[in-house]
Amino acid sequence: MKQKRKLINQFMKFNKPLLFLTILITSLCFSQNQKKDIFVSLQAAPFISGGDSNDIGVIGITGFEVFMTNSISVSTSFFTSNNTLFKNENGTTIHSYGILPSVQYYIINKSKFNIFGTLGYGFGFEDLTRSNIENSALTIFNIGVGGNYKISSNLYLKLTLPYFYAKNITINKKALEGITPFFGVNYKL
Repeated sequence: MKQKRKLINQFMKFNKPLLFLTILITSLCFSQNQKKDIFVSLQAAPFISGGDSNDIGVIGITGFEVFMTNSISVSTSFFTSNNTLFKNENGTTIHSYGILPSVQYYIINKSKFNIFGTLGYGFGFEDLTRSNIENSALTIFNIGVGGNYKISSNLYLKLTLPYFYAKNITINKKALEGITPFFGVNYKL
């Protein structure tokens, strides 16, 4: 009996690091998102025009995301914006819309929440009342971080904090630049 107990103790001493490593790998590999998962999201952010006035509008984004691996996804987002939806002090209205393909890398991917980095580049159009131009072309670049928090089996709260730069290439001027929080929901199909 003593010999058996001694063998068990030696086995446990030898395998404690192996047991710890197995638990660590299992906890890191267990993830909320898996390869081939598909999500649809809806987010919005405030759009505050600068300069002499403080026009207040909104930027809305609808996205479609597909996981290529457990930690990398690709998405296509469709956006629209209106700088005077709630308040128009200067009489200049800017409506824009377009598409923004991007890639996300999930840094933390747990069953209840995740955190990701995102990078994208897209195209769009904007109508400017200030320059009497309709459908001028935009290019949009974004890089940022975001996260999802699970609130039910398929529904998540989503926060994205991108830095983005939009340029009107028709008139060769910056359309918008900065960091703004996007809040919304993400639904797993």
